[in-house]
Amino acid sequence: MHLTHGGGLFSQLFSQMLTEDGVNLHCVPSRSEIRCCLTLINRQHHTVTEIVEEAPSVSPGTDELMRRRFEALLEQSDIITISGTTAEGYRDDIVPWMVKTASEAGRQVVLDVKGKEMLDSAVHRPYIIKPNFKEFCETLFPQERFREHETQDAVFDAVSGKMRTLCRDFGITTVLTRGADSVLYCDNGAVREEPIHQVQPVNTIGSGDAFTAGLAYGISRQLPLKECISLAVSCGGENAGTLKPGSILQQQ
Repeated sequence: MHLTHGGGLFSQLFSQMLTEDGVNLHCVPSRSEIRCCLTLINRQHHTVTEIVEEAPSVSPGTDELMRRRFEALLEQSDIITISGTTAEGYRDDIVPWMVKTASEAGRQVVLDVKGKEMLDSAVHRPYIIKPNFKEFCETLFPQERFREHETQDAVFDAVSGKMRTLCRDFGITTVLTRGADSVLYCDNGAVREEPIHQVQPVNTIGSGDAFTAGLAYGISRQLPLKECISLAVSCGGENAGTLKPGSILQQQ
């Protein structure tokens, strides 16, 4: 089940594509078009470049419609995943409010956002936060400049310390993806690594979302955290090896 906003031709096409893929879409009217992003694939060098269009502002009233629909759908869901970038026009607290509302309803939240939204959501105790390594560093260490694939001991010590603090103070499990490098995660206060499967990428767009989906599925099956992350790694890798994002089940 997927909740979003939209209006116009692209929204209709988006809805049709999700329906064909068996995804139950719930869309609140916003009188703003869904953004269109382009993916440039270099098959020779196995690289991908995404040209991302900025999302247009949603119309007045969309925020309230989104909150009411979220509350209604909450009753039908056990695991809530919240990801992406919030469009202009929503109130600043829309994501923290969703986390708070879901947590108070006893739902487990997998949160894949960054910056202020992640910081403001932490007090509402999402079950898992899942930014990538670079996003986590930019959010928690705004005065520093860390590279996504940094290997310096001092950086890892600082990141590991923040992961343990989030676990101790808020009961949050942090999972950090690092592109082609191993996944870092905090399990009951201990920071561990999960190796990834090396694949020859075809299209890496959506691999982070596939990782999140695998993680949420593992949680829904009440698998141990390590198995949830291993499943998430497999989903992300399978997605990177396919041309069409999110088509893992179709390929299999």
